[in-house]
Amino acid sequence: MPGALDQTAMLAAIATIRSWRTDPDGAAGACPACGAKGLVITDCSARPHAEWYRLQCADCGLEEMLNIPLGTSGSGGAQ
Repeated sequence: MPGALDQTAMLAAIATIRSWRTDPDGAAGACPACGAKGLVITDCSARPHAEWYRLQCADCGLEEMLNIPLGTSGSGGAQ
């Protein structure tokens, strides 16, 4: 099973998730670790606090949870 995604693979994963969010029924994205088509993305988010996506690739065994923090509520911080 591959290790943690490096920075380049993480950026590719985020781009793939963005594309998937606009068209979840469209063509499956490429795995950010091995490049194989058929990446499975599952939205496991706990909004409004964070977005969590499970990435799975049958070809290379990738099993990764990706956290994308959402913006703060604006309370308690300097303007």
